[in-house]
Formats: sequence, structure tokens, C-alpha cells
Amino acid sequence: MGDLIMSEKNRTDGKEIEVSSLGKPFVKGSHVSFTFHRHHFSGVVEKQLRNSAILKFDQEFAKTTTAMDMKQLIVISYSKMQLLPAK
Repeated sequence: MGDLIMSEKNRTDGKEIEVSSLGKPFVKGSHVSFTFHRHHFSGVVEKQLRNSAILKFDQEFAKTTTAMDMKQLIVISYSKMQLLPAK
């Protein structure tokens, strides 16, 4: 497990990722909806990347084949996401 954490730091070289202007509204913890292979899902932003974000599927989608195949996390482009109202 320590190797995984170390390799993630090496990939980003300790620098903060510069998020594109399209991604500014999708901060960590934002609730979003998205489409993946013509199926609609919702989830929460776990981490922002430059042009996309890592999302965790909402509980209602956790048992879907897609969520299980992706181990509950998926990378989606900001242009494919929509913010959902806060619960």
C-alpha cells in the first residue's frame, strides 16, 4: 500500500494539479450527474484533475455492473458532468 501512495506522489511530483477553467465548479465533494456508455449515473467528486475528475458512484448505483467493474471510481471529463443541487 505504501508503494501506491509513493507512486502517486511521484506522478504529480508534489505539485498541485492545475484544474482547467471548465473544472472550477466541480470541487471535491460536489454532487454531480454524468453519462457513461449511454447510462445515467450520479456521484461525488473525489479528486480534481486537469480536464476531468475522479468520481465515486452514489450508493444507488454501487451495485450496477459498471460501478462494480470500475471498483466504484470512474474518471469523467468535466464537459460530461452536471452539478446537482446540494442535498
